[in-house]
Amino acid sequence: MFRSLRPSLPLLLVGLLLAACGLIDTPEAEEGEEFPVETTPGDDPFVDETDPEGAEPLDEPHVFDGQDLTDATMTTRSSPLGGHLVDGDGRTLYVFTLDLPGERTCTDECLETWPVFSTDDVPTVDGEVREDLVGTIPGDDGGEQVTYNDQPLYYYIGDEAVGDLAGQGVGGEWFIVSPGGQPIVEGQD
Repeated sequence: MFRSLRPSLPLLLVGLLLAACGLIDTPEAEEGEEFPVETTPGDDPFVDETDPEGAEPLDEPHVFDGQDLTDATMTTRSSPLGGHLVDGDGRTLYVFTLDLPGERTCTDECLETWPVFSTDDVPTVDGEVREDLVGTIPGDDGGEQVTYNDQPLYYYIGDEAVGDLAGQGVGGEWFIVSPGGQPIVEGQD
């Protein structure tokens, strides 16, 4: 069996050498011809397949492919930093470590960068959010600012798309929140 392969080996090596030197014509793709790369739908349920760069901007309605986040006011999402709190649309929620328990210290100009996460009703939960840690404090607009583990929750104006974590670690005082109620301090500036 091995003897019949030996004469073929030198011919194969000669063919490869001639192809490498350009002496044998090999078919090439025409210039500018593109070949589509197929992806498996559902690889990442948080990436909109119609937007190859990632998620849609926050100001547009967003429907995740492959997973319905339900109508929860709060749920959880996985990221490179671990599971953390998000609103029902998947937008990241933050805590300000200088806030006192049950009291917002971010006011006035601070709120222009860090809008409060508020509700008119009792917040509903989904995912790994612990209902016993959810609460509210009076908001300035007549609504209620949602708290988690007695810490007021905020959005970051710099998060431009669902899943963004641009506010993580800002000033060493703003962090995403674990389902257990603790700030996740990894990834800070």
